[in-house]
Amino acid sequence: AKTHFETISKKSRTAGKKASSRSAIIVTEVPYLCNKAALLEKIAALVNDKKLAGVADLRDESDRNGVRVVIELKRDAVPAVVLNNLFQKTGLQTAFSGNFLALIKGGTSPGRFTLK
Repeated sequence: AKTHFETISKKSRTAGKKASSRSAIIVTEVPYLCNKAALLEKIAALVNDKKLAGVADLRDESDRNGVRVVIELKRDAVPAVVLNNLFQKTGLQTAFSGNFLALIKGGTSPGRFTLK
């Protein structure tokens, strides 16, 4: 999954021009066979059960141009720690194994290949 950190600045009109900045984790790709709606429900359930700390807000800003999930963090949260917890407790990071077998040497003997 492709993710990156951003600092989001908000201006509050009710309290003058006081600006607050928060860190956010932006998810722009989800892994193969991972349903985005199920992923968002899993993250929301973990936050509600207090098993995932540091998340202030969860938004789905996806449109027809691509996937964009914004996970706003609390001010005292460390983005790398929250991202590692997301990778461990949700399906945001998956691993697939492959057996690349093909015929080599003129089609007479099978051989295993790598992606290199």
